[in-house]
Amino acid sequence: MKRKIVADHADTGRGNGQGTARSAAADFAIDRRLPAAEQVYQLLRNEIITCRLAPYAAISENRICGMFGVSRSPVRIAVTRLAEDGLIEIFPQRGTFVAPIKMQQVREAQFARAALEVALAAEAARHWSAQDSAEMRQNLAAQALHAKDGDSWSFFLDNESFHQIIARAARLRGVWTTVQSVKTIWDRIGHIANRVPAHTMEIIAEHQAIVRALDNRSPAEASAAMFAHMKSVDHAIARLQPLHAGYFVEEQTA
Repeated sequence: MKRKIVADHADTGRGNGQGTARSAAADFAIDRRLPAAEQVYQLLRNEIITCRLAPYAAISENRICGMFGVSRSPVRIAVTRLAEDGLIEIFPQRGTFVAPIKMQQVREAQFARAALEVALAAEAARHWSAQDSAEMRQNLAAQALHAKDGDSWSFFLDNESFHQIIARAARLRGVWTTVQSVKTIWDRIGHIANRVPAHTMEIIAEHQAIVRALDNRSPAEASAAMFAHMKSVDHAIARLQPLHAGYFVEEQTA
C-alpha cells in the first residue's frame, strides 16, 4: 500500500521506512516572512532524502497545503522542482509519488561527483594549511561522536562539512555547490546507509585516509584516497539492496 503524506509520515530512525506519526505542526512550520515555495521544497526534499518519505509514498497536494498552511501555488512549485531533481514522479490521472532510487541515475551522479571531488582533493592538497588540518580534526571527532551515538542526521551534516572544507581549502567553494546538485540521488542512499554502524565506521576510516594525504600535501595521494572513498557507494548499495529491495530499480537504458 502506498503511504499518504502526513497520514503515515514515518520516523527516520526506522530503517524499513515505517514508524510513528509525528506532529506536522512541529515538523513543517514555515517562516511567513520568507518565500513559501522554497521552504516547502527544502522540507519535503529533506523528508525524501532521509527516507522519512519512502519510495512510492503518495504525495497529496491537498495534504501538503494543510501541513504548511499555504496555497496550492507554492506547493506546485515545490513539487515541480522535486520532480526535476528526480525525487518525485508525476503521473497524470494517477497521482504523484516519491520516486524509487534508480540505479542508472546513481551511476551517473557518482561518475560526475567522483570527477569533481577527486579533482578538489588534489587541488586542496596544493593549498592545505595547518588551519585546514585543525578544522578537519574537529570534524573527524564530531563524526566519531555522532556515529557512536547513532545520530545519522548529524553524521550526514558532518560528512557534508568534511567535503565542503576540502572545496574551501582548494579555493573552489563554488564547485561544492555543483557537487551538491549532482549528488542528491546518492544522498538518499547515504541516509539509509548511515543507520548502519559498520557503514559509518568505514566512512570515518576513509575520511581519515583522505586527511592523512592532505596533511602530506600530496595531490596524488589525496586524489587516490578520495577516489577510494567515492567507491564506497558500491559497498553501501550491496549492503542495502537486500534490506530495502523495493527502494531500488534498474531501468533499461536506450
